Order: sequence, then structure tokens, then C-alpha cells
Amino acid sequence: MFRNAQQLMLFSTAVVLFVTACLYGQQLIKTMTDALNNTTQFTVEMERRMNTTLRTTEPKRYSGAEVLHTVRQMTGTSITVEVDGQAHLIDPLINRKKTIPVQLNGSYRPEFIRDEWGGLMRIQFWKEASVH
Repeated sequence: MFRNAQQLMLFSTAVVLFVTACLYGQQLIKTMTDALNNTTQFTVEMERRMNTTLRTTEPKRYSGAEVLHTVRQMTGTSITVEVDGQAHLIDPLINRKKTIPVQLNGSYRPEFIRDEWGGLMRIQFWKEASVH
């Protein structure tokens, strides 16, 4: 009887260890799957950004009013906005009379300068020669 009880205890211990190992393996697989999904999602987003940047065939033209609006909207961010090679910042709390030499009906060609990860660092607007 003692021998049967000893074998039953060993068998129970083996079953408990087996179930514990299976649960640990399941948790490990779930963690690895989550990590792979996050890496895949990051890679897909970066690929999309690169494709969007590289496949821009016809650059958009901005009016002077849109340039002013963009400069104002970028105030307080880390993105620098330049108009004809000069960096500008409009902050009505600092200087209410600050102006930017922009022709409101003029046409401006934007250039978006990005870092190696595709993040926007600087926007440059260049005045286009008028045709009329």
C-alpha cells in the first residue's frame, strides 16, 4: 500500500509539473506573438510612410494664406518652418506684431525634410515665380 501511495504521489507531481510547463510555454508563446505583432505593425507603418514620401509625384502648391496658417499651426512644436530660406515663428503671446513676408495670393512649393525614420523635421516653402 505504501508503494502505491508513493507512485501516486510521483505521478501527481509529474502531472502538476507537466501542466505547469504547458502553461508557461503557452504564456511564452503569447508574449513572443505579441512582440512579433508589434514589430510587424511598426515595420508596416514605416513602410507606408516611406512609400508615401517616395511616391509623391506631383508636389502640392500652397497659397500664401495656407503658408501663414501652417507657420502658425507649427508654433510650439519641434518642427521648423522656413519661408524662402528664413525660419519663422509666430507666437501671439510673445510678439503680437510679428509678420512674415508672404504674398497671400502667391504660390509656394513645399519641401518636407524628414529624418531617417520618416519623422517630419522641417517644412520649407519656396516662392514660385508668377506666370502673369
